Amino acid sequence: MKPRRKSMTIAFLLWFFLGFLAAHKIYLGRVREALRLILIYFFVPLASVVAAILILQYFGGLGFLSNMRPEDLPALLKDPAFIALASTAFIVLGGVWLWDLAVLIRQVREHNARVEAEIPAPAVVQESTP
Repeated sequence: MKPRRKSMTIAFLLWFFLGFLAAHKIYLGRVREALRLILIYFFVPLASVVAAILILQYFGGLGFLSNMRPEDLPALLKDPAFIALASTAFIVLGGVWLWDLAVLIRQVREHNARVEAEIPAPAVVQESTP
């Protein structure tokens, strides 16, 4: 079966709605890359939060972790240290997401160029003069 052109619109919609599952990479036939991307979407924000926790712990900014109870949740959501941790995770995740969009656009274009290069040009039939 010969490869077919891929739609930039479909790839974009898969990236936008199912990007964290790497559906756009699977659509392009890049399964290994999809698995790597799923790990990146999980571990990069996690690593950024761990780094932020270590930094805040070093400077004593994690007072909300001691003696935490369920009724303390509203206060936790207003704590500047918690807001910093959540913001760090979302900023890093947003950066990965936008980087993935740039890579996706390039990969769809490269895929379609390869498909077009493999398709032979239609034969030109020349009419003979009688």
